[in-house]
Amino acid sequence: MSYKLSCPMLVSTALAALLTTASLTAHASVTPDRTRLVFNESDKSISVTLRNNNEKLPYLAQSWLEDEKGNKITSPLAVLPPVQRIDAMMNGQVKIQALPDIHSLPSDRESLFYYNVRE
Repeated sequence: MSYKLSCPMLVSTALAALLTTASLTAHASVTPDRTRLVFNESDKSISVTLRNNNEKLPYLAQSWLEDEKGNKITSPLAVLPPVQRIDAMMNGQVKIQALPDIHSLPSDRESLFYYNVRE
């Protein structure tokens, strides 16, 4: 059994596939300066720069940390400030600060935490 595809049908199928793929991309207005953060044992804090890429509107950026299971944490690291306003085309800075109980983390292996930003 053979099928014949007409040119208009082939073009419309390709266009539908292209539009479906294009709609799956996300465009965030507030973006961090990097995707991986490494907090060394000797560090007291690290900074992350957030950029508002919107040309007209300010955004509120909420930041928090989660453990490897997706649970929000408040210790042994803290995000300061947890919420901040970032004006259009401007930068904001977030500080991830070690708390006194940072020494409760195991010293013989790495610990994993996820840094989250919501606009």
